[in-house]
Amino acid sequence: MFGREDNTYNEMIKNSTLHWLNEVLESDDVVNKNGAKVTIEHIEYLNKKIKELEDKNALKDQFLKKIKGKINNI
Repeated sequence: MFGREDNTYNEMIKNSTLHWLNEVLESDDVVNKNGAKVTIEHIEYLNKKIKELEDKNALKDQFLKKIKGKINNI
C-alpha cells in the first residue's frame, strides 16, 4: 500500500535539464555560459536545502512519536 513513490518522470526532467545546462556551459556564448553556471549552483543549493528540511522533518516526526508514546502510557 505504501510503496516507494515513482519519480521516473521527475528524474527524466531533472536529468534532461541538467544535460542541457551542461551543454550551454560548453558553448561559446559568455552570457548563457554564466547564466547556466548560476542556475546549476542554485539548483544544487535548493537540493541541499530540501535535504536539510527533510532531515529536520524526520527528526520532528521521531520526537512526536516518542511524545505520543509517553502520553499513551500515562
